[in-house]
Amino acid sequence: MAVRSPVSRRRISLWMLFFVAIYAVLIVKLITFQQYQTDPLFNVYSITISLYILSRFVLAYYYDAAYWETDPEYVPTVTFGVPSKNEAAGIRSTIMGIAAADYPKDRFNIVVVNDGSTDDTLAEMYAAQKEAQAMGVAVEVVDWAVNRGKREGMAECIRRSDHEIIIFIDSDSLIEPETTREMVKYFTDPKIGAVTAHGYVANAEKNLLTKMQAMKYFVSFRAYKGAESLFGCVTCCSGCGAAYRRESLTAVVDEWRQQRFLGALCTFGDDRALTNLVLRQGLKAVYASEARVYTKVPESWRVYMTQQMRWKKSWIRESLRASLFMWRKHPIMAVSYYVGLILPFLAPLVILRAVVYYPSFTHHLPVFYLFGLGLMGLIYGLYYRLYTDERDWVAGTLATSFFAIVLIAQFPYALANIRDGRWGTR
Repeated sequence: MAVRSPVSRRRISLWMLFFVAIYAVLIVKLITFQQYQTDPLFNVYSITISLYILSRFVLAYYYDAAYWETDPEYVPTVTFGVPSKNEAAGIRSTIMGIAAADYPKDRFNIVVVNDGSTDDTLAEMYAAQKEAQAMGVAVEVVDWAVNRGKREGMAECIRRSDHEIIIFIDSDSLIEPETTREMVKYFTDPKIGAVTAHGYVANAEKNLLTKMQAMKYFVSFRAYKGAESLFGCVTCCSGCGAAYRRESLTAVVDEWRQQRFLGALCTFGDDRALTNLVLRQGLKAVYASEARVYTKVPESWRVYMTQQMRWKKSWIRESLRASLFMWRKHPIMAVSYYVGLILPFLAPLVILRAVVYYPSFTHHLPVFYLFGLGLMGLIYGLYYRLYTDERDWVAGTLATSFFAIVLIAQFPYALANIRDGRWGTR
């Protein structure tokens, strides 16, 4: 009789625990449904949000990088765009990582933009340019004495390219040698206009906060973008690593540069805004799980909360804009999108009711709510553990509870200050 290895038994046990947690969530929601009359709004929200989240995992299960027609031998010309400000510590590594790509050296070039840096970023760019050119890779350095913003830097990369594909890499990110091929192979399908790589956290082991973000990044890409990719409708091609068909960008770059919302010039949310414009053209945006990009995340709570505030503002703005055309997408994607749009607007009220109103008027702790939240956190953490073999997955469980309460509480403030275009972290 064959004996399973300890690793196999452990993995089976984790899968069993994962499905038990899902079963427990469904039982909790069944009880919630039976109590519908006692608090209709809260109960409907509770059931809907749980089913919505679980549906991401179900749809992502069917995600397969081979779902879309690809050709690994396809080698279109590529321009890498890297706008940068005050990234002296890492910009050379970013450029050299691109230069070391497993891709014909005469088929790609790199355009880097020094966007008014006040440190040694420009000197590091020129040093990397010299090293890369010795490897046969053309690097063009654009130097701006005055900061113009990341969006203008990206637009400059588009203007200076005459290649078929443009890949934007954040100036604090690193790509693996095979990432370029893994991204461009999708463009053999003429209906695909954008491809997002999988973003991994490069500094995950720094502290608890970065570990939590590592889990959040993984689930956001593997489950959420994987689910959206089934319909060719990834709603945000992440700025840390995203590829676009150049002709799809040239058609919208001026509109994108001059984008305004409620009269204010849009100065952040560049990746989500650009993805929207590609999807609006009727093109598809997909997720390439085998294309890996490693990016640094905030290591302090202050910087992290500021980043999240900026991301929330861009999510609100771009989600409302996408709602004008998302109904034309696949019916499952469309319904999922609009449900996912409505839920965050209700979330602050629900949390206020659960952790403030309910305890104040009943003099009972919201045990039932916190138990359900903990179960969802367990599902996220186990999913992360199963797909990454990351042993410190408990941080993922903590992350879900934290993100669900603290970050959702930011939402009303982000909505009230949505016209404020300050970057906030510099």
